Amino acid sequence: MSRIIIIGAGHAGGRLVQNLLNDGCESQIYLFGEEDYLPYERPPLSKSFLSGKKQIEDLYLLSSSKFNSQNLKLFLNNKIQKIDLEKKLIVDLHSDVHTFDKLIFANGSSPKKINSNEIKGVFYLRDINDSLSIKSKIALSQNIVLLGAGFINLEIASTIRQNFPDKKISIVEFSSEILGRNSNSDIRKIIYNVHLNNNIKFYFNSSIKKIIGNLSIEKIILDTDEELLCDMLVVGIGVRPNIDLLSNTTLFNENGIEVNQYCETKIGNVFAIGDISLFSSSFFGKNVREESWNNAEKQSFIVSQNLTGNKIMYNEIPWFWTDQFENNFQILGEINNYDKCIERIYDENKIIKFFIQNNKVRGAFAINNGRDIKITKKIIAKNFDIDLSRLQDLKINLKKMI
Repeated sequence: MSRIIIIGAGHAGGRLVQNLLNDGCESQIYLFGEEDYLPYERPPLSKSFLSGKKQIEDLYLLSSSKFNSQNLKLFLNNKIQKIDLEKKLIVDLHSDVHTFDKLIFANGSSPKKINSNEIKGVFYLRDINDSLSIKSKIALSQNIVLLGAGFINLEIASTIRQNFPDKKISIVEFSSEILGRNSNSDIRKIIYNVHLNNNIKFYFNSSIKKIIGNLSIEKIILDTDEELLCDMLVVGIGVRPNIDLLSNTTLFNENGIEVNQYCETKIGNVFAIGDISLFSSSFFGKNVREESWNNAEKQSFIVSQNLTGNKIMYNEIPWFWTDQFENNFQILGEINNYDKCIERIYDENKIIKFFIQNNKVRGAFAINNGRDIKITKKIIAKNFDIDLSRLQDLKINLKKMI
């Protein structure tokens, strides 16, 4: 019996196992994960799980009963130490050697860290244990600082404010605006104002020069010499793909593992999915590494299909969502290179912005309007010239434009 080994038991790896089982895979499947949890979804870690609305069991992608199959083995708390692609084998944490016929990297990324001299009160959010640690500290803290104004920290700020109205929350950002990646000026302005209206304080063009405290953090000094009281610091300044395991191979660059439109590397039967995948995007016409729920979902489906004999390409239009305060924001497609922006406004809390290039819809941003995003995805995929006036007319059903 052939063997498939999946390195990484996060969202992408867990969903791949589920898809392989659903697609009738007859190979032996080995899934290796570094955590002590079954594969789970990560988006709730900064939102509903952090707030206590969801429990660990609510995040799981697979039940423990799935791993009773003789063809499926789960190795938790087990980090891969070595890979030999030529001999088709891996060595795990316990020095056990496992051979493979097909290998999938789904081992994700890790947070970029600051030099904090191991002082207590500094946190990063990547896994369940991180979220649990942050949650327990929030209740004991009054002056909370978040370093980095990306989506994760904005979601954390939203979650804290909704559950603790009296906490002082500050966000320190080295650039001049929020959401330096995967955003544009229209999107930034809307989300920034939502946070200002909820008493979130921003310090732009700033970085931390010094962290002060004996055993635990007490305050920080910015490079502007401004001092902020701080009994809890959450760092969200980006991630790095987990490529250390591949240091003796030619599969990667500093931005991930390069794969083609089938999610396959230049070495046959070796694939990469999820955050670590630097894939050939047919939509953007270049290599892209996308850190999103959607990417983990869709690439795991593509690889499962390819491993079970139905070879199809990954041609997904990029899509991302975030929940902040009472709002659901969704971003679709190309939102930076456009020549017109058209709004369809239902009310002040339900809007979609279309980003137009050469008279074609190339991207969209929706506020509390997932329905229109689904339709817009089909419009973008068809790539046709569009009557811009019809986009704004609420009397016209968007579906009729497809």
